[in-house]
Amino acid sequence: MATRLPGSAHAARPWRIHEIAGDFQVEDVWAFRTPGATAGDFPAMLAAMREPQRDPLLMRLLFAVRWKLGSLFGWDAPAAGVGGRVDAVRDRLPDDLHANTPVPNAGLGPFTPVYELDDECALEMANKTVHTVMHLGWVPTAHGGYELHMTVLVKPNGRLGRLYLTGITPFRRLLVLPAFIRQKERAWQEQRTPHRAGGAQHTPHREGGAQGTVTGAVGGQVPDAARSLSSLSAIDYVDDFTLRTGTVATPEQWARAMFGDVPGPAALLIWRGLLGLRLSRGPSPDTVAGWRIADRGADWIRLEAASWFLTGNLVVRTAEGRVSLATLLHYERRLGRTVWGVLSAVHRRLAPGLLSGAEANRCAAASAEARMGKKMGQS
Repeated sequence: MATRLPGSAHAARPWRIHEIAGDFQVEDVWAFRTPGATAGDFPAMLAAMREPQRDPLLMRLLFAVRWKLGSLFGWDAPAAGVGGRVDAVRDRLPDDLHANTPVPNAGLGPFTPVYELDDECALEMANKTVHTVMHLGWVPTAHGGYELHMTVLVKPNGRLGRLYLTGITPFRRLLVLPAFIRQKERAWQEQRTPHRAGGAQHTPHREGGAQGTVTGAVGGQVPDAARSLSSLSAIDYVDDFTLRTGTVATPEQWARAMFGDVPGPAALLIWRGLLGLRLSRGPSPDTVAGWRIADRGADWIRLEAASWFLTGNLVVRTAEGRVSLATLLHYERRLGRTVWGVLSAVHRRLAPGLLSGAEANRCAAASAEARMGKKMGQS
């Protein structure tokens, strides 16, 4: 899951942005997992972020709504942008930073580059509501590696800007930024692992496929191996996604790598807020992300959760070179079919990313365990 950091994580670092954007307030600080990164890999991470990628469906829907509102209310008119309503932050740069000409296309949507150094860079954008600076910094970790920190600095435009920030903050923190961060973390993994270039694909289910490929099936195309592990009295919905992988882990380890020990904010919004699932609170060996571990075998594990209008199973299966995630639902009330009918399309878009992200998590965990074992062996 994406990790949000306290503002002190940005303030404590000797970034050049402090002397340039001191009148901006820190809105968010986030960490990107970059397993295997070294001190000189900041340019490589920026290159991975610039790679053109198709945004997750949920992000596209939210941004479509945002741009529609901007068009209706004139928030994004050229006169409201950088160099119009507000002066460019780049105009404030000291002479030594002016010499660091940024890459013209940073691959980060509407943001304009400000400066770029060996371990940090800044980009900006403005509209009628807010002037925003995105700062990216390369930070050493406690385990000897490096990770990317992204800080969002804002200067709201009066009452309109403050109301706007208040309104979008839950969506940005729960949905938009976690999805964006997972996408860029996958881009880093794909850059470091050439055979996976191109990322996960959602194609009709088949047992073959190159390593790193995600295949999926819905309804009648789902194999009996997934259905047979369900505890539902009747299966009203089922899908199944499989990742070809060289990473070895137990079904429970894969489940925790996908969902975490406790549900994150986005999962809580969907599972508890929209589906009404009754989830356990706090980490426990008997639950995964609040779902109860109901049963397991040597190569599978079943998680269960229910609300007053539907009951769900998540089944994770492993086989040589593969890990699969099946979602099975039984509608207890008509509302279940209605609600899941809307959410299922989003779910099917997100599921391949869950598997790919879990693989990245397992690779990072294995690397950390190896480093720890090496240190213990040397002590």
